[in-house]
Amino acid sequence: MKNKRKISSLIPYKIKGNQVFVYLQKRTKDAKKLPDFFGFFGGGAEGNENPEETLKREIKEELNFVLESFNHFKKYEFDDSVQDVFLLEAGNDFDKKIIVLEGEYGKWLDEQEVLSEPKLVGDDRVVLKEFYEFLRTQK
Repeated sequence: MKNKRKISSLIPYKIKGNQVFVYLQKRTKDAKKLPDFFGFFGGGAEGNENPEETLKREIKEELNFVLESFNHFKKYEFDDSVQDVFLLEAGNDFDKKIIVLEGEYGKWLDEQEVLSEPKLVGDDRVVLKEFYEFLRTQK
């Protein structure tokens, strides 16, 4: 059995009225994996990093943002990776606190936009469907 890549990903989200928006990365057209797709910010573990350490490093590298409070959502096992997904309920000033350093840009998408986006990373689509279902059960 092949060693699977260990990934930590972040779902920044905000609730406006009865809509939930998630902040996703638009990957560059020349990205090595899944160019021009939308997906999570985050990435692979280095050395003996635990999932939280990986997440903090990746978010600092990709968004120039220091994560302080976040919650573990769920661990997923996909064909090529094991992904720990974390949640951050972002404030209205989130956009002012970050600088997108990797990818083309970041964008807020509501549930309908996410689920109808043809260029959404497949594994992330699975996670986001469960994320939205989870939020519905929390009401």
